[in-house]
Amino acid sequence: VAAEGRSAALAEPAELTLRAAREAGARADELARSSAAAVRVKAGAPLSLRFVVPDGPHHAEMRRVGEQIADQLGAMGVRAELVEVAADRYLTGHVVPGNFDLALYSWPASAFPATDARGVFAKPQGIPGGELFIEQNYARVGTDHIDQLLAQAAGELDDERRAELLAKADTRIWAAAGSLPLYQAPQLVAASDDVAGVGAFGLSTPRYQDIGFRG
Repeated sequence: VAAEGRSAALAEPAELTLRAAREAGARADELARSSAAAVRVKAGAPLSLRFVVPDGPHHAEMRRVGEQIADQLGAMGVRAELVEVAADRYLTGHVVPGNFDLALYSWPASAFPATDARGVFAKPQGIPGGELFIEQNYARVGTDHIDQLLAQAAGELDDERRAELLAKADTRIWAAAGSLPLYQAPQLVAASDDVAGVGAFGLSTPRYQDIGFRG
């Protein structure tokens, strides 16, 4: 009986090892199939996004940016289908009403983000009629905490404290990921060699008393 017991004790770990090997092999096969797939799939549905871009020759650069984004998403297993829509209806017919999965648009820079950028990130609020008041938050993604931080920053007189509040709001905005900044458009200014004090001012205020011709 003791010998039979020892045989059983020896056979059990071997069976567990084989079972673990079979399960590992099955997981490896599943990962191989997943990596070989062109598009990520969840619950049998492929991850496919509708990427609207305006048509026409004046928006060729925007479409090129969209193609680059689609290529990069494709390398991650995310299909982004570029759909050209009428340029005169791009904002009113698609971006503003939220008729898109992905869309491109830009905002002017501001030296006062606590107030000027609030509407871009404000949490949409329900209004009578079942509609949403989104201000300029076309992604329709926001949180009460972001609103509170921006409101506190807008009323803060201490520069360091205001910067801290804006940094916290920035962290929360990135976490919500409603809109993703792609790049900062450069400010290009052409000036003659004999003119001083002019150029790309960015968010600074021009000092007109320093502008003039070189001696």
